[in-house]
Amino acid sequence: MTSFQRRPSLLFNNYENAITARGEEEQAQSILVDGKLNIGTDPNKMSVDDMDMISLSTSFDRQMLLGSPMYLETVENGEQKSMVLEDYSTHESHCSKPIPSDASNLNLVDICGNENPFESIANLRIKYILASSQDSGSNAKNDIEKWFLYPKPLPKFWKFAYDKRLQSPESADSDEEINLKERQREGYYCPTNQEDQYIEKDDSGPSSKIFGKVHYTGEFFELDHYITKFEQHIRQFSSYPSSCNYNVIPSFEEFREDFHFIVKTLQRPTVSEMAQRRMDYLKNKFELFQLLNSKAEILENKRVPLRDFYNARKVDRDLLLSGFVTQRQLSEFIWEKLNFEPHRVVYRSDDGDAFTLIQIFEKSCSPTEPLDIGLKIINDEFLEWYKDVYLTGAHVFPTKNAVKTLRGKELRFHLLAITFLETDNYIDGEYLAEIFIKHCVHMLEKSKYQLCQVSIDFQFYGEGETSWWIKFAHWIIRWKIISYNVRWNVRISRCYSKLISCGRIKNFQEYLNLIFEPLFKNEKVTNIELQFFLSNVCCMDLVVSQSDDYIWKSFSSIDTEPVEWASGDNPTISYYMYHIYSALSQLNGIRHCKYLNTLSLRNYCSPLTNRTSQFDPSLNFTDQVESLVCNLLLCEAGIVQAEPLWHSPPMLTYLFYLCQIPMIVAPLSSVSAIAVQNYQSDVWAKLRHELPSTTRDITEREESTYVKNPFMDLFKVGMKVSLSSSSVLFNSSYTGEPILEEYSVAASIYLLNAADLCEFSRTSVLCSGYEGFYKAHWIGVSVSSSPYFREEVGLVDTWYDKEKDTSARHNVPSIRRIYRMETFNQEWNFIKEQFQLK
Repeated sequence: MTSFQRRPSLLFNNYENAITARGEEEQAQSILVDGKLNIGTDPNKMSVDDMDMISLSTSFDRQMLLGSPMYLETVENGEQKSMVLEDYSTHESHCSKPIPSDASNLNLVDICGNENPFESIANLRIKYILASSQDSGSNAKNDIEKWFLYPKPLPKFWKFAYDKRLQSPESADSDEEINLKERQREGYYCPTNQEDQYIEKDDSGPSSKIFGKVHYTGEFFELDHYITKFEQHIRQFSSYPSSCNYNVIPSFEEFREDFHFIVKTLQRPTVSEMAQRRMDYLKNKFELFQLLNSKAEILENKRVPLRDFYNARKVDRDLLLSGFVTQRQLSEFIWEKLNFEPHRVVYRSDDGDAFTLIQIFEKSCSPTEPLDIGLKIINDEFLEWYKDVYLTGAHVFPTKNAVKTLRGKELRFHLLAITFLETDNYIDGEYLAEIFIKHCVHMLEKSKYQLCQVSIDFQFYGEGETSWWIKFAHWIIRWKIISYNVRWNVRISRCYSKLISCGRIKNFQEYLNLIFEPLFKNEKVTNIELQFFLSNVCCMDLVVSQSDDYIWKSFSSIDTEPVEWASGDNPTISYYMYHIYSALSQLNGIRHCKYLNTLSLRNYCSPLTNRTSQFDPSLNFTDQVESLVCNLLLCEAGIVQAEPLWHSPPMLTYLFYLCQIPMIVAPLSSVSAIAVQNYQSDVWAKLRHELPSTTRDITEREESTYVKNPFMDLFKVGMKVSLSSSSVLFNSSYTGEPILEEYSVAASIYLLNAADLCEFSRTSVLCSGYEGFYKAHWIGVSVSSSPYFREEVGLVDTWYDKEKDTSARHNVPSIRRIYRMETFNQEWNFIKEQFQLK
């Protein structure tokens, strides 16, 4: 047999002989001369094998020490001390002798002074959240025992298929009809009389209008019954206002100072370097954790017999009402209406001109070129127009006389959008209500375990018109758009410059008045419809979009009061955020004193990285950083569309982890966005207050793909990430359950296991705006103090497990939750240790 021997190596042989002989330490040191290796031969004559044995200092050595400090326990004078391996990057050879050193070797005390910037920023966030009553402890709906939860929850083991009220009349047996008293005793929706429970009534008398054979629990909602119960609740808790103290809202000057402190902290290169390495460490640590514990997690998942991902609650926290239905479903619904009621009047202009359903298509074609719509009425061209023109124009600030100057295809597009996708139209939003009940509410209730927070756009009506709050609340009550599986968010657009160009407002204060004045006027709970709607509103979102007006100049004085901001320039993101935050804080203070639910604030992250912030150009940061810093300070409910966060300054991303700020990602929607098409219609250019551009943006942007979406990196680090389907109409969804499609695609591409999926779903419930009763039932948490496991959300809200082991409710393995909590605590301990060293 042929034997293989290692070729002689000068360096390895010398060192091996030195450490194996007697006095190994002295002989090993003999090959070190002045701290350098004594090779004993010419380096130019050494082989590659010899060079491989030389210890070369690399940046990885320092990264390992910063990201994963390796401690050695030594005993000196009877005391145990922590030692860390010597920093290899400052030496030319490895040394196994430990020396006393801190874990970071950054001397943050010398860089930042005695003040801990991480703790200071966390305390600033706590100050703003508590001042606005956004925290869960101040929200009355998280009081499980005292909150007025209406309608009452369904029975614990309720199933859609077993509820005989919701079965079609043809298949129901008259002998098996549920008695009225029995239904009341079960504690869910107070039903109407059996003979008219499926009949909608209006001012003209009973109507036989039925939304097909689709039935849902909202049909049994009775406004009169709600009024009676609500008045009893108000009388019962009328003593709460006397013991309520309004919080002091930080001034705008104070907000600017805190904002500047955070931005300056982000721009410290050494601290930013440390944050980047800690983020890499957290990501790699989770990957190592999964390699070591994946089998243990699988076994722990299997020990929960009656709970898996499919029957664990999942909340879609940002489903847009403007795009909740798929392209195919919308086309089929329009075809159905064209076949059954083509001559129904669906639109009437100010001049009295009436449009029937069939005329919407006839008016948009010429005799020589008949309209050929085929089975795909909602095509890609309509979606491009709807997204880039309508949603940023007539949808946000409705204009009744827009059809006067529209011709051809744009006229048809406009009438289609008004008729089928709006709540305020000639038919009182009947078609949209029917679509929403059929394709959203019905689907959610049948699945039972899928829930959503539907985001709706606030519409700025002109002077003298009814407020949007009143109109939308009436639309919900009229068509009974009520379900256990649906809650609402309100989106506010940055359209001040467009509104002032239209002449609808004169300054920024009037812009704020359009949003909040109707809510302050109804603080005495006079409008019951509005109060019911507000009880189901979770968040207010500021939409930051690339279509927002922006001018390349710096504002002379950003401290201008809203009543004095009368120019046509669009204010900065920070200006919007603070004044919306200030008004929302006042509203929350009033509602908190009346023991009503409070609203939380969110915002979108700017997708552009090439716009300089106008809030303070001297600090040299982008409006993307501006929107993230505002979210860090002012928003308890987190950030929407958080994909840009991963590519922001690492210090900012690290702060979002340390503060455990909730975030929403929509990976499918981010990769299927429709390309922007420039329409040169004069009327739409006028409505959007734009002139035809003479320049083109030739900047090349990196193509967005699903694999490049950073949501898995955020998840591995330990962020509070929730998946959302966002706009199903634009993301080419292929199924009737878009949120399950999001989870299934993520599981297929990233090979997620059951523990990962259940953690996503549990986080979506924990960070959602659902009542504390449902969170306690679905994932076993409560805001009240408990000796069991606790979890901090946003470094403000602390939720406690009601039981020692809640995995039977959500099936997230205990080993995963303990890892998340221990890692989070270790990070804070690591940060605090850096400023305790003298």
